[in-house]
Amino acid sequence: MGNALQDFRTFEGINEAWELLRTGLIVIREQLYKLELWRSYSNPDIAHYVAIYIQEKGVWTRMPDPPFSTSLDGDEALRQAMAFLVERLAA
Repeated sequence: MGNALQDFRTFEGINEAWELLRTGLIVIREQLYKLELWRSYSNPDIAHYVAIYIQEKGVWTRMPDPPFSTSLDGDEALRQAMAFLVERLAA
């Protein structure tokens, strides 16, 4: 039958479909970061997207306005997000 999210166009009114493929945690200088790898079924140009969250006072909040990593390959998008965080903190 396949993935139901790939069939999103068969449902009138649904314009986009994304699937959360995996989450991961990294620690940089004792600060926790959560990375979420999403896959787009509606936009082949941005097949994978990574959202970054920061834990502050026990609450996860989305990082304000980072240049979100996108790639045709999910692992490459995660690598780009990690490189962004390391470079950001090194500056």
